[in-house]
Amino acid sequence: MKLRERDLEIDFTDAIDAIVFDQMKADQPGYHGIGQMHRVDFVVELVGAILFVEVKDPGNPRAQAGGLAKFHGELQDGTLSNTFAEKFIDTFLYRWAEERLDKPVHYISLVTFEDSELLPNFSDEIAKRLPPMGKAIPRWKRQLAENCQVFNIELWNASFPKWPAARVAKI
Repeated sequence: MKLRERDLEIDFTDAIDAIVFDQMKADQPGYHGIGQMHRVDFVVELVGAILFVEVKDPGNPRAQAGGLAKFHGELQDGTLSNTFAEKFIDTFLYRWAEERLDKPVHYISLVTFEDSELLPNFSDEIAKRLPPMGKAIPRWKRQLAENCQVFNIELWNASFPKWPAARVAKI
């Protein structure tokens, strides 16, 4: 199942189901009805897990200087990691209310950085903002997220060869 965010496409070949979850058109199957809440771009169901997938494309050749400056500013001041965490939490709440969270959830993001050195730190910053925020909670029987990782296109394709990501011509 191929999903597209602007001109980035990921082929989730072994998915049971895959939807564009940030759909804003009411007549589309991924539409959720509450535009004020944050959402990840894709929700993908596999045999043994559910993926919440967020895509950001600062490496787009058509990216505007102002948008890039805003992106890098939000990366530096923590706003971007807060936004990614909010997208996960709100999406988790949506799917919980739909009774669609019966498998472990993995939060993976594709961010088109050229500098792969930033990716582990960004992953850690997002993970620190996800409940239980690095604390052990004895009463919790399961985690909200099994893991939280951010990849650029090169690392994504090396890590997930069954789910190739590529830039495609915009239709």
